[in-house]
Amino acid sequence: MISIAFAASTWIGCYALRPSTTMLRPLGETGVGKKLAPTFRRALEAAATQTARATTRVPALRAANPERLTLSLAESLMFRGAIKPITFGGKLWLSYRFVVWTKTLGDGARAGTAKTRARTRGRRGGKSTDVVVR
Repeated sequence: MISIAFAASTWIGCYALRPSTTMLRPLGETGVGKKLAPTFRRALEAAATQTARATTRVPALRAANPERLTLSLAESLMFRGAIKPITFGGKLWLSYRFVVWTKTLGDGARAGTAKTRARTRGRRGGKSTDVVVR
């Protein structure tokens, strides 16, 4: 669940911020950038046609630009790949904390159930004493 939320948020963030057109514009004017641009454009056009077919099936994405969706997905994949050493450890830690939290909730529920059982056993025998189980 954490991974899906992070992937979606980075894709949305890249769609909104457009890192390749805002932050990486100076790289496009270098010799390497100019040499690789035609290859990148052909790959982007091919991927955008596939994205255009896929977005017709999702009503929320019909108004979106398929080329921009494809580019933002590529940008988010690059970003997530670059920070993977940090996010991997962070996801492990969050998962651990979530498991510990759910166990404390379960222990509290079980303790409450045990207290209720002890009270009802005492009442059934005609006694009105409350027994607290710890």
